[in-house]
Amino acid sequence: MVPVSLHRKILVLNDGPSIRNLRSVLENLRREHALTASGEALMAMLDEKRFDAVVLDVRDSDRRSAEEMHGIGEIRAGRVGSLLVVGVEVNGPKSLDLFERFILKGLPGALLWLISHRYQAPQARRLS
Repeated sequence: MVPVSLHRKILVLNDGPSIRNLRSVLENLRREHALTASGEALMAMLDEKRFDAVVLDVRDSDRRSAEEMHGIGEIRAGRVGSLLVVGVEVNGPKSLDLFERFILKGLPGALLWLISHRYQAPQARRLS
């Protein structure tokens, strides 16, 4: 059995660079219009900084499509008091580590491409 820590990371973002890196991930995924649970625009909240910190819950999704895989899948957001809580699903432990490295250290954009690129399974490519 694989330890839970390999399937999930909780990151607390309270500095400008890591929040800007999260914003660039959302922009790269074209999720500018992503909404929080209360209907507020997530990108606007990241701009206006109407929170004390962002709690980023990153999980390795067990759901895999036979046709395609995404580095980053579903993104959900909500507020808990003065915290903005964002849940992100990624497609595996390697994507989870790359995502964490990109958010915290602002590594080159190629890493962002790796985790946000849509990969097609080999079978799906042959059928096209």
